Amino acid sequence: MLFQTELSLLSALATIDEKHVSLQKIADHLDWSESHTARVVGRLESRDYLTTRRDGRRKRVALVYVRPVEGFVDLAREFDHVDFPDLIAGSALRLLYYLDSDRTATELAELTGLARATIYRRLDRLQTVGIVRKNHSRFALTDGFAPLADFARAVATHEHRMEVRTRGVEPQLVWETADEYLFSCQSELTDALFHETGPGIFEQYGIPLLTRNRNHYIRSERLTRVTPAELVCHTLLIDDGARYRSYCLLLIAEHDLERSTLVAV
Repeated sequence: MLFQTELSLLSALATIDEKHVSLQKIADHLDWSESHTARVVGRLESRDYLTTRRDGRRKRVALVYVRPVEGFVDLAREFDHVDFPDLIAGSALRLLYYLDSDRTATELAELTGLARATIYRRLDRLQTVGIVRKNHSRFALTDGFAPLADFARAVATHEHRMEVRTRGVEPQLVWETADEYLFSCQSELTDALFHETGPGIFEQYGIPLLTRNRNHYIRSERLTRVTPAELVCHTLLIDDGARYRSYCLLLIAEHDLERSTLVAV
């Protein structure tokens, strides 16, 4: 996710009407030291939100127009009176991710993993400035700010892809939430955060498959291993066709998986 300083810098670049902005000009605009500005620029550049180039002794910075940057620039320019970096950074982005539809505070707490006190505090601030509305016990984004949910989701997708790319692998995302994602790739990964799943590991559970075209991984801090029930669910996300349904039925029969076990996953 993006933190307040990172959103502040993106907001500054959206505000300054230049394609390549000097580091010193950004620092002056934000009233930051040049060294602090350089550190924030470095973090954003490493995740492909912006790019830098040398112009003599000066470093110049430009936005990379990936989907989350495009969304944020549009919002920052349309609502230039709103302090988005203060309002939506960090845990608030996680909240916005799930405000693509009306939700109760209880639902938001379950989905985000945030404490209810944090949920209510964030929602109160967003209500105060007109970003969120409440109807009975359900919260939703107001019409003008509905793109914030898309922005939060675009950030998550971008961060997920960049996390895999730093391992030298190009992922194709199959499924994701704010915290976890399932992807396919041509390469093999041995990182502890990435658990192999899908057709490639059916043999580990007594169902050998003849062919597979790509490797599949689930990125999760919650899992220590992929269980047969999780493997069924992951495989159906990868391909819900008749062949893979048959494989999953074989796996269910082999491990005597109950419906309640599959639903719980």
